[in-house]
Amino acid sequence: MFYVTKDFEFAASHSLREYDGPCQRLHGHNYKVEVTIKSETLDKLGMVIDFSKIKKICNEVIMKPYDHQNLNNIKPFDELNPTAENMSKVFYTVISNALDTMKNNKNRAKVHSVKVWETSNSVAEYRED
Repeated sequence: MFYVTKDFEFAASHSLREYDGPCQRLHGHNYKVEVTIKSETLDKLGMVIDFSKIKKICNEVIMKPYDHQNLNNIKPFDELNPTAENMSKVFYTVISNALDTMKNNKNRAKVHSVKVWETSNSVAEYRED
């Protein structure tokens, strides 16, 4: 199995509903999102997927909707608590959907995992294994 990883950063605010502590109040983070893509085969150029394609997908499904936003006001986090754990699963799903509909994904690259770093030493990860 081959793996490639690309990192992204975005800034957003959120508050954790029903949380007993300071994170119940509106506050912000500079999030780091780490996306790992896997494939059993390489394309004709010897790649799992071009890093620029990962960037394009993540700009569309993560950066545009969530950067500099209050996550509590944006679907699905208007109903789902915007924890790093929930964010990692939501991002995994939207990136997976984008890969599934991408043309020229002949080697069937798939999302392996998505990590969401809320701080430099606090990370949540989602993967289906």
